[in-house]
Amino acid sequence: MGETLNYLAMFARLPLELRRFGKLRLTLDEAKRIVCQRMDNREENLLHLAQHSIYSHPASPYLALLRMAGCELGDLQVLVRKQGVENALRALRDEGVFVTFEEFKGRKPIVRHGRTIPVSASAFDNPYVHRAFTIQSGGSTGAATSVGVNLDQIAAQAPHEMLALAAHGVLDVPMVRWSNILPAGTLRNILRAVSFGHPPQRWFSPQGLRDSRYWLKYGLATYYILLCMRLAGMRVPLPSYVRVERAVVVARCVSGLLQSHGRCLVNTTVSHAMRVCAAAQDAGLDLRGTTFQGSSEPATPAKSAYLKRAGVSLISNYGMVEANRIASGCARPADVGDVHLMKDAFALFTHPYPIEGLDITVPAFNLTTLLPAASKVMLNVQMDDYGVVEERHCGCDLEAYGYTTHLREIRSYSKLVGEGVTLIGNEIVNILEEVLPARFGGSPLDYQMMEQEDEHGFTRLYVLVHPRLEISDEQEVIQVILDALRDSSPMADAARAVWQQMKTLQVRRAEPVATERGKLLPLHIQRRQAGYSRER
Repeated sequence: MGETLNYLAMFARLPLELRRFGKLRLTLDEAKRIVCQRMDNREENLLHLAQHSIYSHPASPYLALLRMAGCELGDLQVLVRKQGVENALRALRDEGVFVTFEEFKGRKPIVRHGRTIPVSASAFDNPYVHRAFTIQSGGSTGAATSVGVNLDQIAAQAPHEMLALAAHGVLDVPMVRWSNILPAGTLRNILRAVSFGHPPQRWFSPQGLRDSRYWLKYGLATYYILLCMRLAGMRVPLPSYVRVERAVVVARCVSGLLQSHGRCLVNTTVSHAMRVCAAAQDAGLDLRGTTFQGSSEPATPAKSAYLKRAGVSLISNYGMVEANRIASGCARPADVGDVHLMKDAFALFTHPYPIEGLDITVPAFNLTTLLPAASKVMLNVQMDDYGVVEERHCGCDLEAYGYTTHLREIRSYSKLVGEGVTLIGNEIVNILEEVLPARFGGSPLDYQMMEQEDEHGFTRLYVLVHPRLEISDEQEVIQVILDALRDSSPMADAARAVWQQMKTLQVRRAEPVATERGKLLPLHIQRRQAGYSRER
């Protein structure tokens, strides 16, 4: 009952909040001014957020951690002003002021210095912002968590999108979206685009109203929000339901916009972008002049090469549901997935993190939010991602605003596979996206690894191979994988030895499975629990 009343109160406020939001019309010059001003005030913004959302909020888990470290507000002020944002955050990290990914998601209590702090995902909500509506994380690493959408945060991050699109020369080209309705974050992204007068011309959703048992709750909420947006004067399209296998519908729409405008921007996942290109090729459509803005999954070299062969461009982005866009694609990237950290809104550094059960340590990302409008307060939150963080001059327009911190080679350390052993997913991804297509044909979309518990609770690794591929001996697929693991690394070879002995790998002729949020990941993990399977 309490949750229902909160939802009713939230939606009762929504028309007024959207009417206020609808009056925003951000210009490119204003976006530049805002970002430059925030870059000059990073230290003060961090201290302001800490004072109001941590030290003035007794229930904040961060307050308990800071006091364990003997750091009161005055101490933090001295530390930040003396050492700067990043060095101060590193010093706090060394004193135990951080939150792991599992703790931030509310799946484990915080344990530091012999003390235990019970937490839930909502414990990290910013107490001084109002939720307009809620979305959910994808649940690819665990149970999905709800995240409040704050219109002030959307407005605060709109300059990032404007500057990124301008850097890639697609700020004024017609836009199409192919992404899900609520509880996915599409409406948040549409609102961000509306704030600078660039709403999508068409919105296609791979997920229909009845594709989820929560269709009534989220379907009605989606249309209610769209109605309120239209009444507030925002030109937004209603979603058209186009399933993944009907990608040709999106391809034809894009082709039409190319014929009338010469350019088109498509916001979707990287794998959906590949499906659009494949459908266009089958239908004899030319998509040259299209720029895809990828999200939700990494732009691996194999996927990037596929899109390049199709004659289209790709802008990589990096973010998480709780923080929205963290980094935007470089216009002169050093490699696939090279992105600029939005330093006016975030601080990020790496910290060595030993993977449990493995003799390896990864440079895990530690993220801190700097803007007071952030829906989630994040202070040294250790994400489940790691990669290269470097200061580099690339020469693209984003560098001019102080965005000199680049992130690349971003991968997750929590998406592990195995039976009796665990393995970082990078080597499996390389096999699925490069080795198998090179040997048996098809594209990276035709192969997937699924971890699943059988009726006895034993873990099995199923290699899903699309039925349209002609493979006479399915055991050869397993042997190719084992050989590639053997040649990949000592850890991969150790996994190969166990899997070969246990006959863990099995082939299934089936299409790869998408997550509930529409992601098509190389690794699809399911657990058998209480008679049903769920995604991790």
